[in-house]
Amino acid sequence: MKTRVEARGVQVRRATEADIDVLAEHRVALRIDEHGLAVELREAARDSTAVTYAELIATGEFQAWIGERDGVVAGSVCAWLRRMLPIEDGSRPLDARVQAMYILPAHRRSGVGTLLMSALLDVMRELGVRRVHLHPSEAGRRFYPAFGFVPSEEMELILASRESL
Repeated sequence: MKTRVEARGVQVRRATEADIDVLAEHRVALRIDEHGLAVELREAARDSTAVTYAELIATGEFQAWIGERDGVVAGSVCAWLRRMLPIEDGSRPLDARVQAMYILPAHRRSGVGTLLMSALLDVMRELGVRRVHLHPSEAGRRFYPAFGFVPSEEMELILASRESL
């Protein structure tokens, strides 16, 4: 996907290794805002996330996009790709999990999130991704259906403490 310049001064581009710190900061901000991560853990969480993102981007398992408005970072979205076990025809389909869709507060409800998600889904289709999963925030429950996301029938069992998630 090439850089896309869109209306209202928004540009969406593929993230590079140079963006890892921004992506890590956005993930940590989301965890503080949505999941109650203690602010004093911010630096350690950001540093460990940056290391992990660098490893995953290098393998191609992790793809990310940055949204900028008038040259300033306004948000980001990431997808973690995984090859599934073989299905009946022997192929191993590719699935993706959206990680850390984060729009800075000053840019929310301005179209940045829509452009980021559209870019992500365009590339997922190009890659032949079979399914895209995500765990929405409360705001996301209203946002994602416009892209065709529906509640799934998955269940989860959390074996770790909530704070470690």
